[in-house]
Amino acid sequence: MGYPTANIAAEDESRIPDDGVYFGWFTLADGDPPRGSLHAGTWLPALVSVGKNPTFDGRERTVEAYVLDFDEDLYGAHAITELTHLVRTQEQFNSIDELIVAMDGDKAAARTLMSQYPGRPQDS
Repeated sequence: MGYPTANIAAEDESRIPDDGVYFGWFTLADGDPPRGSLHAGTWLPALVSVGKNPTFDGRERTVEAYVLDFDEDLYGAHAITELTHLVRTQEQFNSIDELIVAMDGDKAAARTLMSQYPGRPQDS
């Protein structure tokens, strides 16, 4: 669909927010090998989807991160995400095309947030 995601396993389920799409930041965990330009302590903007993927009849709650402007392989990486803004609540779409339109809107919203908040809050 044009949005490769990294599946995130939470160490503490109680810290996962309500279902939705969030804007936030993504980095590799300390000790994880670099992936292209990404290494531990380098925070990149990301969209993170939390929920059961209702468009695909998902039954398990997942957390998936799409790192903006990054296309290196993140398979097996240990990562940290920090979510700063809710972009939208999770929805069920009637088709994959409708979902892609929504994801394009999420990406546009993320770009707007990036212009308003150009860096990770702790780094500013």
